[in-house]
Amino acid sequence: MSGWDRLAGIVDSLAASVVARDDPMDAHTRQIGALIDLASRHQKQIEALVESTANLEKQWQAYIDTLPRKLSHRPAVHPA
Repeated sequence: MSGWDRLAGIVDSLAASVVARDDPMDAHTRQIGALIDLASRHQKQIEALVESTANLEKQWQAYIDTLPRKLSHRPAVHPA
């Protein structure tokens, strides 16, 4: 085996090693991107829930405001 053949083998080996290293890095980068997208969707869902909860609170308060008011929280005392 000539020196050139050995050098070509080393270069091929290094190239294969770089490709093998890039694949897990690319996969990791894709996973991070997917997590960022998921977090963004969850943030939008959380914001929608906060808005929905605030609207529900307003609706309940409007309903409560229609109920008759009591003058006192103490039970009525009836004379014997």
